[in-house]
Amino acid sequence: MNPPDPLILSLSKDVSTQSSLLLLLDFDGTLSEIAPRPEDAVLRPGNSKLLEALSRKPGSTVGILSGRSLDDVAHRVGVPGLVYAGNHGLEISGPDLQYLHPAAAASIPAFSEIASRLVSALSDVPEAQVENKTLTLTVHYRRVPPQYHHRVESIVHDVAGSAITAGRIRSSTAKAAIELRPAVDWDKGRALDLVRSRLAPGAFPIYIGDDATDEDAFAAAQAVGGFGVFVGPAGSATRAKYRLDSPAAVSDALAKLASGQSLRPG
Repeated sequence: MNPPDPLILSLSKDVSTQSSLLLLLDFDGTLSEIAPRPEDAVLRPGNSKLLEALSRKPGSTVGILSGRSLDDVAHRVGVPGLVYAGNHGLEISGPDLQYLHPAAAASIPAFSEIASRLVSALSDVPEAQVENKTLTLTVHYRRVPPQYHHRVESIVHDVAGSAITAGRIRSSTAKAAIELRPAVDWDKGRALDLVRSRLAPGAFPIYIGDDATDEDAFAAAQAVGGFGVFVGPAGSATRAKYRLDSPAAVSDALAKLASGQSLRPG
């Protein structure tokens, strides 16, 4: 017999004693399998019902915190009543909360211009894809042959380098992608703090995600007594307290959490 999963044990022990819960999750690689193209990603079967069931539990606030645009991730999840945060939390929509980072909104024209230039510059790189998410921009190279990867990086640097050097935007790496974001003091951890302060003050926070951009949210959740859950292989460098192997394991954990008793005592 396999030993009990320490994450499931902690979910059962820690969450059952809480009067309120804030559960935030990434989308790609967490609620969805990683897809060859971003437009191909879909919510894993059964996750919609699990998220809805969790959101209806008294004392529970559930949301999705994604690098995708807000409209995109809200459409792909499609569960009413959740908190949806797009572009790494630069835009947030939920019950009694509407937020758009003002400095990020001012960067929209710049990202439109950079996206246009990147589409042209990368046109002869096989399978390179530029995703303009209005407030941010991602260059995907998952399907690009390995011999072109360095070229993709060089082109992104050539096109966006002056804006990066000038401190207007910043660059980071994700899974087979390069992300360009406004150079503002904001990340998924700050977004988690905002959602918690506005919608679930004092709630026990759990954040589940699979990528480098989720590390700030892991740290934010754990700084106030909650925990982060990294989705990926054992031995990966992460600040998260717990780990799950795959999006399938995330679904299993959500099912265990959804089947538990109400978070409110009595």
